[in-house]
Amino acid sequence: MAFCSNCGTEIGEQATCPSCGASNQAAAGSPAIPFAPPVAASEYGSSQEAQVRIGIDLEPPEQSRLTILFRLILLIPLFIVEIALSIAGFFAAIGAWFAALITGRVPDGIQAFLTGVNRYILNVSAYQFLVVKTWPGVPFNPAPTDQVTLDIDHVDLNRAAVFFRLILVIPAGIVGGILNYGAGVIVVIMWFWGIVAGREPRALHQGVSLVVRYQARLYAYFYLLTPTQPWGGVLGDEVVDDQAYTAATNPAGTQPVRWVITRSARIAVIVMIVIGAIIGITVNAVNRSSRNTTPSNSAPISSPAPAGITG
Repeated sequence: MAFCSNCGTEIGEQATCPSCGASNQAAAGSPAIPFAPPVAASEYGSSQEAQVRIGIDLEPPEQSRLTILFRLILLIPLFIVEIALSIAGFFAAIGAWFAALITGRVPDGIQAFLTGVNRYILNVSAYQFLVVKTWPGVPFNPAPTDQVTLDIDHVDLNRAAVFFRLILVIPAGIVGGILNYGAGVIVVIMWFWGIVAGREPRALHQGVSLVVRYQARLYAYFYLLTPTQPWGGVLGDEVVDDQAYTAATNPAGTQPVRWVITRSARIAVIVMIVIGAIIGITVNAVNRSSRNTTPSNSAPISSPAPAGITG
């Protein structure tokens, strides 16, 4: 049984996928990329891990140099909406937590709302990090024109894991913070590169896309949309040598949910982790030094949010 390497639809011996139009690599004579199609949670019960499937065009698109130059200004209205949705999502997540403790499952309405919040944040992050070219608007509900797709299985949750979710998410949140620091540095490089070339290097585009995907999966875990930690695929689902990477690996205009990336992209993610860790350690040291020099009668009055769980 063969499945489309782009969207997961069963295609058998057909030359192209009936859903997304991608070519059937197996029919073309090359081995098809294995892909497990989404399966209803009821067939597996509460032990089945939820999948968070995210599709992004892994070929860097040509972008308007003006929109790259003014990207931060264009992001302002998106950030305002994101703040409002994040506040609403916070209260919805509290309701989800209590409901999941009692029933072992997030109510359908809350699941749909928090998925919409995650979808919006994902699309804004992709635009912010220069992964996509078009101003996304407010992509709360899925649409055919979405540049980034998000699909989350709705499954039962372990009540103990729900109760301790804020503790269990800490390691993944720290990694998320490190990746954000590192990606921030890389995006500055991409910003200058894009203004000159109008297109980002494939390795940096794919590397930053992996960071965006990790953050969306982190939000899904934090919001109780999935019982699965976001570690899977942080360095790509499959890696090929740069010389072996062709236009057919990830056809432009497609949104694969199983990501085949170049070795250079994986190296870019590792570099981001190293840079992010150095920045994180430096920031932490500076903060500790500031606290040590703060007079005893003027103690800090606020504490930071968990690393990586920010808009």
